[in-house]
Amino acid sequence: MAEREQITRTSLAWLLVAQAVILLPHSVHAPLWLWAGWLCVMAWRWQIFRGAWSFPSLWVRLGLMAGFGGGLVMSYGARFDMTAMVGLLLAGFILKLLELRRRRDLLVTVYLGYFVSATQFLFHSGPLAGVYGVLSLLLLTATLLAAHQSLGDVRFWPSMRQAGWLVLQATPLMLVLFLVIPRTGALWSVPQDRRAATTGISDSMSPGDIGELAQSNALAFRVTFDGVAPPPRDRYWRGLVFSHFDGRQWQPTDRQQATHFLSRREEDVQQWIKQVEPQGEPVAYEVMLEPTRQPWLYALAAPVRWSDDIGVGQEMRLQRDDPVMQRTAYRVQSHTRYGFQRSGLSEWERRQELQLPRDANPETRATARQWAREASSPSELIERLMGLYRERFRYTLRPQTLGQHSVDEFLWQTQEGFCEHFASSFVFFLRAAGIPARVVVGYLGATHNPLEDYWTVRQRDAHAWAEVWLEGEGWVRFDPTGAVAPERIEQGLDVSLSATDGDMLQRPFGADLSLVMQLQLRWDALNYEWHRWVLGYDQGRQEAFLEDWLGGADLWRIALAVVLAGASLVSVLLLWMFWRQRPHYRYPADRQLARLERKLSRMGCPRQRGEPLTALARRLGRQQAELEPALIRIADLYERVSYGDNRAALTDLARAVTAFRGARTTPETPPA
Repeated sequence: MAEREQITRTSLAWLLVAQAVILLPHSVHAPLWLWAGWLCVMAWRWQIFRGAWSFPSLWVRLGLMAGFGGGLVMSYGARFDMTAMVGLLLAGFILKLLELRRRRDLLVTVYLGYFVSATQFLFHSGPLAGVYGVLSLLLLTATLLAAHQSLGDVRFWPSMRQAGWLVLQATPLMLVLFLVIPRTGALWSVPQDRRAATTGISDSMSPGDIGELAQSNALAFRVTFDGVAPPPRDRYWRGLVFSHFDGRQWQPTDRQQATHFLSRREEDVQQWIKQVEPQGEPVAYEVMLEPTRQPWLYALAAPVRWSDDIGVGQEMRLQRDDPVMQRTAYRVQSHTRYGFQRSGLSEWERRQELQLPRDANPETRATARQWAREASSPSELIERLMGLYRERFRYTLRPQTLGQHSVDEFLWQTQEGFCEHFASSFVFFLRAAGIPARVVVGYLGATHNPLEDYWTVRQRDAHAWAEVWLEGEGWVRFDPTGAVAPERIEQGLDVSLSATDGDMLQRPFGADLSLVMQLQLRWDALNYEWHRWVLGYDQGRQEAFLEDWLGGADLWRIALAVVLAGASLVSVLLLWMFWRQRPHYRYPADRQLARLERKLSRMGCPRQRGEPLTALARRLGRQQAELEPALIRIADLYERVSYGDNRAALTDLARAVTAFRGARTTPETPPA
């Protein structure tokens, strides 16, 4: 085999290192046997390089393919989703090692590695993933460079240094292309694994669900307000509305779940907004929602404006057509003071908001009817019920288990629970009294990050409350949890629980150390800015950027910007190359000597190679006698600076060279 076709030791070593780095981020979802397979294949390939083992035969390769294929089927089953496809790609990337016979095989594997390294961003999208992606890129490029070295060149690090320079030179143009290349949707799509576990609010609520979710410190979403944030009592992040109760579980009705009841057309949205009677100034904000694998979104009530790809439901809830499978940003404008549906409810709405399961919770039904007869108005009945909560109930994450008639047992026996117990019993009681009511779930509160002035909402902020329709007032929010633990509304979950219950909450690492918390705030702020400005650089942001910097998003403007950026980059590189080629002087006096030589060249009597200055003075003195003393003085000063380390003479040397003048002369003819 010709030398140019052989694989060098350095390139093979770089490839193995690159493979390990590329495979590492996939260890969180890829089966462990894939790593064991890679170790075996890598060892086999290295032994081939050493000449100890031979390349596997066709039957062995078929057997390995069958083994890896069977492992993939056992690990992923018959599903065809993103995780399974990436696993198949990783298996091919690993087995390709056993086919590396020539340099071109190595190059194909490297090109495949570039593609595989990009798949890590399907699972990781933070700033660390970006840095890790650059590392993978450097290692693969170093492999590519090492593949073109001679077999005798066994230096390991020069390839990495050269790869770093290449990546560094390409970075400015990459940034320009990132900013101006039109953002489009994916040219291809991979089915998502919707069964992957994600923490968050589900589409139903049973006793204990919210309490369990509140023990998680996982991030739900971040919010940036355009101006001043609303007060804590108005930070109710509305998600889902539950109007159907089966005696144990609250769920949306079929009408609430039907996506065709979402208003998207402009005229439908305007018709819906007419039902909202805003009071005061609206609050504008941007929500960056973590993946929920659910279609509903979170917003303050009552939303009146939102991003174009969002629909609005009848109950002031925002929803997308597709589940939120990746971090998503959207803008909303809400009125936290409002009236909604004051004109009345339709017949089907009234039936929906008064629905109760047959024969469930008889004691609560009887008491509600009795209180309704005794109350002069629904408001009086609600205040009486709130007083009951205030006087007898306890707010805890460890309520007693409830049986078949859960509301009866909670209201009249256990009298302790979390927000879902209070909201559920409150709505059931009012419905039994003939007052339309429903359960709303979402989040309450937010934590301010002063470093970047945004707010963080976590799963521990999950909350359930109630909405009651009152004659002349429309839908009004009531939070029975606030009657039992008013500090939950203003100060959050931590201060509203007992010390025993507080131990159940998941806290961030180093929560008691101010330095650690400061570092976590900075890291969270960095993540937020990364997702906001890098991953969130969508078509809308790009159009705004191009409008500001190029005056528009026309194709010719973009092409001109790319050409100018490329020309600027090339110009900078050329200037840098010229700068590197400039003369380097080890001693300061050499710079003055170079100036003198340039003057002599212009006079037509250049200094000859290796000619001493004194000899030069005598030679030129024979043609122009006045030059000899000046050159003798320059020679003396040069020797004092260079060999006598006399720094003070350097100034005199510079002045003498500057003052040196001579007429253009005919070069002296050397003797025949």
